[in-house]
Amino acid sequence: MIRTRTRLTTTGFVIVATRGLAVFLLIVTTARCSRSGPVSTPSPTLRIGIGGVPQQAQEAGLRQMTGSLSSLEGLVVPYEDGRLRAWLADSWTTSPDGLSVIVSLRHNAKFHDATPVTAAVVADVLKKGLPPLLGPAFSDVREITALSDWQLKIDFKRPSRFVVEALETPIRKPGSPDVGSGPYLTSATNSSQLLANTDYYLGRPNIDRIEFVPYATVRAAWAELLRGNIDMLYEVNIDALDSLQSSNNIAVYSYVRHYQYVLTFGSGAEALAPREVRRALNAAINRDGVIRSALGGHGIPSTGPVPPGHWALDQSAPRIGFDPQLAKTLAARHLRFTCLVPADSSYDRVAIAVKQQLATAGVDMRIQEAPQEEILKATQGGHFEAVLVDPIGGPSLFRSYRQFYSKTSFNPKPRSSAKVDATLDMIRHAVTDDEYRAAVSAFQQAIVDDPPALFLAWGERARAVSRRFDVVTEEKGRDILINLRLWRPAGMHQVVSRN
Repeated sequence: MIRTRTRLTTTGFVIVATRGLAVFLLIVTTARCSRSGPVSTPSPTLRIGIGGVPQQAQEAGLRQMTGSLSSLEGLVVPYEDGRLRAWLADSWTTSPDGLSVIVSLRHNAKFHDATPVTAAVVADVLKKGLPPLLGPAFSDVREITALSDWQLKIDFKRPSRFVVEALETPIRKPGSPDVGSGPYLTSATNSSQLLANTDYYLGRPNIDRIEFVPYATVRAAWAELLRGNIDMLYEVNIDALDSLQSSNNIAVYSYVRHYQYVLTFGSGAEALAPREVRRALNAAINRDGVIRSALGGHGIPSTGPVPPGHWALDQSAPRIGFDPQLAKTLAARHLRFTCLVPADSSYDRVAIAVKQQLATAGVDMRIQEAPQEEILKATQGGHFEAVLVDPIGGPSLFRSYRQFYSKTSFNPKPRSSAKVDATLDMIRHAVTDDEYRAAVSAFQQAIVDDPPALFLAWGERARAVSRRFDVVTEEKGRDILINLRLWRPAGMHQVVSRN
């Protein structure tokens, strides 16, 4: 939920990024380690500009970003609708009773040091990595064993959907935490460059080198993109595009982020304790209005913790929404509370829009802007009334479980609810898709009845790429970086396979 602004460079492609680096980590799957062999040709290169990098901390920011872009792959990756697809795994099969899963690995997958990705290695990684990630849900696991070099089995004490969804966790080589298996790796001589993995199991990437270049502002990076000095602007708030000069030589790709703006209620305000107050606060928010005024019209209204396009969210499932009649009950309470807001213009705009709407319902929300470090300290200790954040919340429901289940470690932790916990357990142990759908509806109902936060909006972002490169797109609205290895200079023949 807290992101760092940074910038990177590689020979031939420049990315500009302001936020959302955790998303890039999951999507791009690039690995950081010693290079196993030279790239046969020095081109093509993709130069990526990253905007909003403070000049006084530029080098440190670049190091942090290149470290984040370690590109470690998971066994599976979720589609935008929450369904899973195989990635480092070739396939997986769940038993009819849901008590075991057999995962088959890709036979030709290798780590960047050329050692094979075997079932024994992956089983070892999962045994160590899943307990802290899953929290209480790991108690569902009975045993993880390698059946052969290419197959492993997970046996359960009881069915556990979240264990399967958690298989997107990055696979790191034991003893070498920076060594992965992805299509790119960090140059051993220049930490701001990513080099193609020439022995990647899905085929060598079309782009040999990626260079990252930092800029103090997104506008400065955009100007360099217009001049042809970089090939891509990593990320830009989509509402800022209207103020940037358009060009026929640049293609803009928008996508809905897996993060939603929420105002999380803490335990520091007695006035927010009654659930009927929190229901009325949610009813006072016209989310379309927040999106128009704070996000430039670029976003999707939030109706609860489940992503709007999730396959298991039934059309008849209960949803949080604008209800002026219910909101009127707030006037007699003379409610006042303080909301911590990160010192960032996008958060500030959202906070002001929420404050204005709550004011019409007779609620005084005081905005207290603070550095991320101060907010982190306050929320870790539970000493806050409310805080505006945009935590990851999709596309899988395992991410919702980590945020809203009372016994998991998450910051800021929303108010707990036994009913919410029970419905998340229903999702977790569902065997059939019908059981899963019913549990998701029950989860939504529990949140509507006892909301732990003001659910606001799923924001959009955009990436801008020079038309000198052919960008391979997948699902509409999906981040284009998922297929970075398939990009190529315009006119270049496609030589690598799709996953």
